[in-house]
Amino acid sequence: MRRILYTIGFSLVLGSSFSCISSSDEDPLAALLTSPPVVSSVTPQIGTPAQNNLNATYAATEVLIKGENFGVDPVIRFNDIIATISLNTGTELYTKVPDGAFSGFITVSKSGGSCLPNSKTGVNCAGMEYFIDCYTVYNKQYGPEIELKQGSSLSVEFDGQETKAFHTDTLLSSRNLTIGCESTVTVRVFDRSCKATDYVLQNDPIIPFPAGVATQFYVTADSKTCSLVL
Repeated sequence: MRRILYTIGFSLVLGSSFSCISSSDEDPLAALLTSPPVVSSVTPQIGTPAQNNLNATYAATEVLIKGENFGVDPVIRFNDIIATISLNTGTELYTKVPDGAFSGFITVSKSGGSCLPNSKTGVNCAGMEYFIDCYTVYNKQYGPEIELKQGSSLSVEFDGQETKAFHTDTLLSSRNLTIGCESTVTVRVFDRSCKATDYVLQNDPIIPFPAGVATQFYVTADSKTCSLVL
């Protein structure tokens, strides 16, 4: 009787051991296939698409994404715009800010996964916030950006033929920028993807700004004091 009980007990233990081994062999593979990617850092988190303006060309910002579980064929998106991956080491992804990118999220999705529109969540998806700054590549050559808030005005003095950089806050509704100056002015306005529109040698220009974004712009004027009203 003791021998029978011992045999039964040994069989149960042995069967349980085989079951554990089988389970442990399957878990890492299952986790690799079904768990989402992890994005631990994005460097830098501020950049620009390529800029090809009238007087200069600037390359797109190179971006390094670090993390794990990216899979063999991941997809990088800046919001809904797919970016080209130049190198995938398994824990690092190298890319550049694509044309048309705007502030929002940079995401990585595994093959077969998807990210919700303009979001860092979805199926097999991970990401972080990313900010487009058209002035980044200029190395602040026009000094620090001056903020002009909606519904407010500024009085700005220009010394010689000088260019100054400005940005608005995020506008709740579309508004007009009105510039009053004794001399003609040249204004360069960037859209949210850093495409520039130039208003050359204008007298007291009135320039429309869109709602929902913070607009960056430059003003070039002679030795005059100019008023900017938004």
